[in-house]
Amino acid sequence: MFRVSDVLDVPLRGLLLRLRLVDGTPSMDDLGIGSVLRLRSPAGVERDVHVAAHSVTGGKPTQERLHRVRELDVLIADGTASEPIEIGWTASGPVE
Repeated sequence: MFRVSDVLDVPLRGLLLRLRLVDGTPSMDDLGIGSVLRLRSPAGVERDVHVAAHSVTGGKPTQERLHRVRELDVLIADGTASEPIEIGWTASGPVE
């Protein structure tokens, strides 16, 4: 389980989500490009998103870094959903 701690618009790419690990021991293999994450708003609205890429702005996304920093930056396609993703949403996955 992750908490969305930042959301940035990346022109021509989508949205960059900074995910802060809250619970569990995720594997980078489970969070790879193409995997599906389920996002949930504080109001209970759910949305499934595909990981399009990993950001390297904070460092190379490795299992060791995820374990040490407890943070992961992922890029998702900017969908046309009714409710925008905001800080405080939770993310879990991978969803099958």
